[in-house]
Amino acid sequence: MTVSFLKKSALLFAATTALLGLAVPAAAAPKISAQSIIVNPVPTTLQARVWVDRDPSGDRNPGYRIGEQITLYTSVNENAYVYLFNVNPDGSTDQILPNRISASNYVRAGQTRAFPASGDKFVFNVAGPYGLNRVLVIASRRPLSLSELSSYRSSGDSFATVKPRSSQGLAQALSIVVDPVPSPVTQPVPQTDWISDTAYYTVAY
Repeated sequence: MTVSFLKKSALLFAATTALLGLAVPAAAAPKISAQSIIVNPVPTTLQARVWVDRDPSGDRNPGYRIGEQITLYTSVNENAYVYLFNVNPDGSTDQILPNRISASNYVRAGQTRAFPASGDKFVFNVAGPYGLNRVLVIASRRPLSLSELSSYRSSGDSFATVKPRSSQGLAQALSIVVDPVPSPVTQPVPQTDWISDTAYYTVAY
């Protein structure tokens, strides 16, 4: 219903501006911040949060030592597909969700998902390198295709390997995922249908 309303509003806006002789602005492309994090420049009612267990606010930068366990959390205000990544200090990236161990990456409105969750058969132990880590969540009202971004190296792998080896490369690849070139097999994701959020933690000596 929300998407339908937004589409109708966009059509009405386009028709009105055409009648008035006004220029209709082009769609804004996803932005890449100075921290190499993808940002949606278009206002949307969809909201997503991500945080780590030592900082429920998601606003600070808690420290962990190598070998300590860490839990990541995310929540959304609307039903959405959630994609969770950990960007390491060296720019390499771990794809946390989706994976082959946890349940679906579809998260319902108001639900908080923990990784690992109670009952999961794995734990996250903090590893090197030392420095600032970024936990990135992308939430979308419709599923995204990550086939060009990540892949499972073998049938026995539980977690996919992210192909870009730098944070800038990840952000650029994600911008293509959420704003694909239309083709017979891919449909662009409406810009009001996705949002991102970032949390930080540091691997300390």
